[in-house]
Amino acid sequence: METTLKMLESISKLYEQEKKVEEKKREEGEFFNVFNTIGLRTEEVRLHSAFIAELLNPKGSHGLSQLFLQAFLEVIGVQDDYFDYRRCPCGIITERWIGPKTEIKGGQIDIIIEDGKHAIIIENKIYAGDQTNQMLRYNNYGRKKFPDGYKLVYLTLDGHEPDKCSLGNAKFDYDTISYENEISKWLEKCYTISEGKPLVQSVIKQYHELVKQITNTDMDTKYKEELLSIMLSPENTIAVSEVLKLQNEWIGRLFDKYIWEPLEDYAKQMNMKFGKQCEYGEGGAWIYREEWKFYGVFIWTDRKNDWYNMYVGVSWYETPKKGSTIKTTDYQKLNCLSESPCHGWPYGFEYLQNTIRNWDYNITEEIIQGKVFDYIKKKFEEMISEIDELQLRMP
Repeated sequence: METTLKMLESISKLYEQEKKVEEKKREEGEFFNVFNTIGLRTEEVRLHSAFIAELLNPKGSHGLSQLFLQAFLEVIGVQDDYFDYRRCPCGIITERWIGPKTEIKGGQIDIIIEDGKHAIIIENKIYAGDQTNQMLRYNNYGRKKFPDGYKLVYLTLDGHEPDKCSLGNAKFDYDTISYENEISKWLEKCYTISEGKPLVQSVIKQYHELVKQITNTDMDTKYKEELLSIMLSPENTIAVSEVLKLQNEWIGRLFDKYIWEPLEDYAKQMNMKFGKQCEYGEGGAWIYREEWKFYGVFIWTDRKNDWYNMYVGVSWYETPKKGSTIKTTDYQKLNCLSESPCHGWPYGFEYLQNTIRNWDYNITEEIIQGKVFDYIKKKFEEMISEIDELQLRMP
């Protein structure tokens, strides 16, 4: 225990030093990032797919012809004898509509690269969940449209596999790549390639910094090495392993202490009920009034393996009984929520702001300072106020 406490004390001192370094960098403008500033940080279509496609496009405004595309193909392991990067008659296309969506075909492909005979079809996922049969539909399109060969690629932050629902319980070939690895390596190559074009190089650098942020790999190298040095020292290695054994339990208790328990206290103050489904993974918590019957005000995530992509909204905490007259078409989006109503969220929903949308180690400070709970409380108050003001129908 003494060894563990000493190690934690050393890490705390190192952390405080790093905070001072970060503050100095902030004052000098080193954290300025145009993509964060204009609110596109997690926009799959408007930023990530569009920016990647522009770099890949030999006809792109970067003026470097096929060099970025060639580097990308090298990183993902596509050989010249399979895909001819010199022949892209249609350029690089984003959001290609491939027909009305059915069980086995149609939809919109995020990015597609063609050489006249072959194609690379990329499904780009930042935080959005998988759609039913999505990869299956794109595979069927590739098989029909490109008989000479195509490669189906599933791009995510961490390189995880697509959900079974997206595959439609079918077996077919696809590759998984990640922003953390392949895209980051490719951007490093692009930065080097663009030497002599300062504007292009500057934008690539800013985008790469954004990728590091959303993949939690933006820790300063010197700080990381010093931190690892403390953790790997002979006297601390066992202590670190003991601490890591409690990782998941620590996360659960962190949320309990600084989010769920304060939310339950808030519900009591409001004379409302509280409920939660908070295993490590898909779930969240909600508060509700008895007269609302099936409905509550929620904080939720659809992710199955972590607490990413958190959002708030109005949904049901109890499945409506058979024969209920509930019709989601009777409802309207609350003005305080940004996203339109959809199945399960008849009054709409809204993702948490970018700085606290993903509950991971990067926002531990915001969690213990109460910033995350304060944000949730404010959104809950807005929803409850609007529900009361409009006297919305709660069957």
